[in-house]
Amino acid sequence: MRKVDGVESVDVSLERASAAINLRPGNRITLAQLRQIIKNNGFTAKEATVTVVGTLTERGGKPALTITGSDAVWLIAPGAANDAAYADAMQRVKAHESGAVEAVGTVAAPANPDQPEELTLQSLKATSK
Repeated sequence: MRKVDGVESVDVSLERASAAINLRPGNRITLAQLRQIIKNNGFTAKEATVTVVGTLTERGGKPALTITGSDAVWLIAPGAANDAAYADAMQRVKAHESGAVEAVGTVAAPANPDQPEELTLQSLKATSK
């Protein structure tokens, strides 16, 4: 994983069955590519906790996030702990705000690879990136 272009650091814990992967700013690797690398190494990628920058858009009447530097678009779902972040995303989409945002949340491993990934939103804030 450390050899992948765009990866800054990797901290793997077999005890916790987790890997913390920090990416360099401006990287072009996608979560789907990281999941494939994990699978190719004999492991199953599960839920990912992410901090990403992108722009909000609408897909099917719901907010979505276009990830900066990639073609990835994640649907946004409300988080159980913070429906306010989801409401903020909805308001920004309805107001057609076009600035970059930083989103923090979790992305479950897709059951069907043809389905778009879904970000369960924990926090959202405007950014100058």
